[in-house]
Amino acid sequence: MDTKHLIAVEKWTLGLAAAVVAFSFLALGSRVALGASLGAVLMCLNAWALRKIGEKSKVLAKPSAAVLLFNLKMGLLIAVVYVVIRYLPIDAVGFVIGISIFPAAILAAALRHAFRANQGESHG
Repeated sequence: MDTKHLIAVEKWTLGLAAAVVAFSFLALGSRVALGASLGAVLMCLNAWALRKIGEKSKVLAKPSAAVLLFNLKMGLLIAVVYVVIRYLPIDAVGFVIGISIFPAAILAAALRHAFRANQGESHG
């Protein structure tokens, strides 16, 4: 598995997280900013874990081991999101803003990859 796309998604996630955290602390209230920051941190950890699983899949003998690792990571992420929303005194809207950076990062990385591929075809 080529991990360059996972690395690109991780970089976009980190960049968007920094922007969301900075914006939320400057423009939104502290409670919303705390929720957005916590969501952003979770998504940064999620992107990092995905990259690590992608790197491990190269050395694992069975692809099913990588699938198992991915599913364990997903289950843990779901449990953490549930605990955060249920028990921590954060703003749920801010938290949703924070966790929304990951799909945005995937979209940004995909669009960048698509535009690079189109440029290579038109000039080749």
